[in-house]
Amino acid sequence: MKPTVPMSGSAGLGCLVLFMLLFAAVGIFTMGQGIIHATRGDWRNAAFLGLFGLMFGLVGIGGIVAAMKARRIASEEDARRAKSPDTPWLWRPDWAAGKIEDSNRTTMYGAWGFAVLWNLISIPSAVLAVKAAIEQQKYAALFVLVFPAVGIALAIWAIRATVRFKRFGVSRLDLEPIPAPLGRSLRGTVVAAGALDARDGLLLTLTCVRRVITGSGKNRSTSERILWQEERRATSRQTRSAEGMVTAIPVAFDLPRDGEPCDNSNPRDMVLWRLAVSAEVPGVDYAAAFEVPVFRTSESDALLSGEPPADALPAEPFMQAPSSRVRVTRNRRGTEILYPAARNPGAAAGITAFLVIWLGVLVALVVLDAPLLFPLVFGAIALLLLWIAAISWLGVTQVTVGDGAVTVASGLIAPTRERRLAAADIAEVTTKIGMQAGSTPYYDVVLVSKDGKKVTAGGSIRDKREAEWLAQTMRDALRG
Repeated sequence: MKPTVPMSGSAGLGCLVLFMLLFAAVGIFTMGQGIIHATRGDWRNAAFLGLFGLMFGLVGIGGIVAAMKARRIASEEDARRAKSPDTPWLWRPDWAAGKIEDSNRTTMYGAWGFAVLWNLISIPSAVLAVKAAIEQQKYAALFVLVFPAVGIALAIWAIRATVRFKRFGVSRLDLEPIPAPLGRSLRGTVVAAGALDARDGLLLTLTCVRRVITGSGKNRSTSERILWQEERRATSRQTRSAEGMVTAIPVAFDLPRDGEPCDNSNPRDMVLWRLAVSAEVPGVDYAAAFEVPVFRTSESDALLSGEPPADALPAEPFMQAPSSRVRVTRNRRGTEILYPAARNPGAAAGITAFLVIWLGVLVALVVLDAPLLFPLVFGAIALLLLWIAAISWLGVTQVTVGDGAVTVASGLIAPTRERRLAAADIAEVTTKIGMQAGSTPYYDVVLVSKDGKKVTAGGSIRDKREAEWLAQTMRDALRG
């Protein structure tokens, strides 16, 4: 991770503060107008102006406070960078100390901020739009009610985040060593306040993501692509500390040699490593997330290719879960692997729900006589979503390894299209992340030919270890 280029000191801070002061001034003036309307008995306009002014005032004052705090944090980090230019894991105090707090407090504040801002904008706008729609008898415009409905969902999210924070407080990850070297292991202990009654154990997920920011202003968007992910189950132990009863959760992950290290040299294209810990417990579930330091160090470079590190975790034999719908059979034709339809109903249902919402927007655009370009663009995207949903529900793939070849047959409902590769032409059978649904990756098994061409021999596998097992099954069948 290289140093980021900071904003030009006081000039940049001054511009941002002036911009936020403008928001605050507009908010104060608008609230003043609302008070004037209230004294005249015009409560409708008073309420609207009051909410509008409150929104702008909160954004302005909050922005000024956040800008000042960000500047102070940036100055302290610049000093640490100057002191330790070649050890970026010392630039953050929590990383340097090896004691990293989770993001529950930040998530709670962010959830409330976003929910309040959304509702302050959407509710008054929806009230005016609904009134106008009823008066003009354009009932299709009632579609705007979806925005306050989203606001209610955001408020529920904020309430759940608050309940979780009040119940579990801030968890801490004690990490050793610092940093975690690529090619070796990330090890530590999560310390959670109180006694967690996680009867089914805890799920630990370590993820490397690339976060890319494109555009600016209203066109600014952020996307995250998963580069690597590993999951493990863990059991906890309860112990008593100076703070009272706590739950200790052991953390241990082998890190890939060829992984990407943490990198924030370009704020618009960053690589982050995150550890998520979750458990189903009575009431609100436990969840904690930590940003962890993973870097390429001298220990990484000292590893010989193919040599397991001394601290590698022992390999555990894989047993296919009874809930898996992928079926492996051996018969006179060879080894057959069937990937049936609807093998990931959760992901398929999510795609279908998004498609329904998208179609609702498309219908509203048509009813409201929007310019032709908008229905055309939304319609084209709807067709793409419809195809993805059809594949998710009805897509079937059958792979047969035998008679010196691999046959991959696929189609909707039944495998009809076939592709055959001679075993002698296959250089490698590997896995890669294919589809990504939020923070959940789905894996593909890929045949790589000697001329570099790739053929997907089964996809949308939720369990990484199952995907690797299927790839090894194909390798064994090719050799046998």
